[in-house]
Amino acid sequence: MTEMNQIQSDLGYVRDALRKSEKTSSPASIFLLWALISLVGFSLIDFNPRYVPFYWAIMSPVGLLLSVFLGRRYSIQQGQSRRSVGMRYSFHFMGMMAIIFLALPLGFTHAVAWDELSKVFLLIITLTYFLAGIHLERSILWVSLVTALGYLSLFFIHTYAWTMVGAMLAVALAATGLLGGRSHASATD
Repeated sequence: MTEMNQIQSDLGYVRDALRKSEKTSSPASIFLLWALISLVGFSLIDFNPRYVPFYWAIMSPVGLLLSVFLGRRYSIQQGQSRRSVGMRYSFHFMGMMAIIFLALPLGFTHAVAWDELSKVFLLIITLTYFLAGIHLERSILWVSLVTALGYLSLFFIHTYAWTMVGAMLAVALAATGLLGGRSHASATD
């Protein structure tokens, strides 16, 4: 019977190792970082719009680099350092940044008013979170619903609308970061 106990113990170890290796939730620190960056950046649209392009030109790449660092550190701590997963996340969100960058000439050439172009940027962000929820991490999916509701609210709320959208996004990101890993962990048990 000791041999059977040893086999069961070994199988339990392998099962736990596989379950741990399948976990793909991001660290809460990345969500909290982007919650803060988004809240400040979206609020700037209402309070000091001339600084918005400079803010995002600096904070987008800084946030991305910090996200890569935090994600790598987290995956090493979890014992599941998979570079391919980190690259997939990085390229996904760099793609969003590239599309937004490519849309900037529409504003600079006055082909599209900046107020309207900002809404287009929010749609790009919404699509990016939606696709991240489908292809990368299911807990991110509902953030796209929040950004879609924020987008729609821009047509009805005019006073501090962008601050409200930024607050909605910040709460959604923070909640996803703090609760997303738990819901994934319980889904695998």
